[in-house]
Amino acid sequence: MIVLDTNVISEVMKPSPDPVVLEWINRQSEDALFITTITIAEISAGIQKLDAGKRRDDLDRRLQDMVQLFNGRTLTFDLGAAMLFGRIIGEARRNGLAIGFQDGLIAATAAWRKCAVASRDVSPFEAAGVEVINPWFAPAEDEADMPTTTHNEDDDS
Repeated sequence: MIVLDTNVISEVMKPSPDPVVLEWINRQSEDALFITTITIAEISAGIQKLDAGKRRDDLDRRLQDMVQLFNGRTLTFDLGAAMLFGRIIGEARRNGLAIGFQDGLIAATAAWRKCAVASRDVSPFEAAGVEVINPWFAPAEDEADMPTTTHNEDDDS
């Protein structure tokens, strides 16, 4: 199960979304993708900040379509996630890491249900100890099983 972070949903709601993100989403099993009520709230709040007009109406319609698409696959922030939220935020702060409130809510919701999170902003989810996937830099399907190497920037050899 993969929870799509707000920035992923915002991207696919754009008139011209990033093709890399769309390709990544299209490679996933539809029933493995979830959203949270936190994401719906964040996007709805952003839409309502806009002046009334065509753009706001269009985005509101797209949000309603997204909610319908994820009917049955929308995770709520429940008691278990709430208890986990406190531990995630507390542990991150003890380790000198910051997690924004909404990212913490999404991380706790995902962690409580043992889900990964797909997000462009990987650091808060890594700080929360949640598996995170960046769809903007997701490897091609045939590259996904290849071993990866890292290069230490301080190593000039």
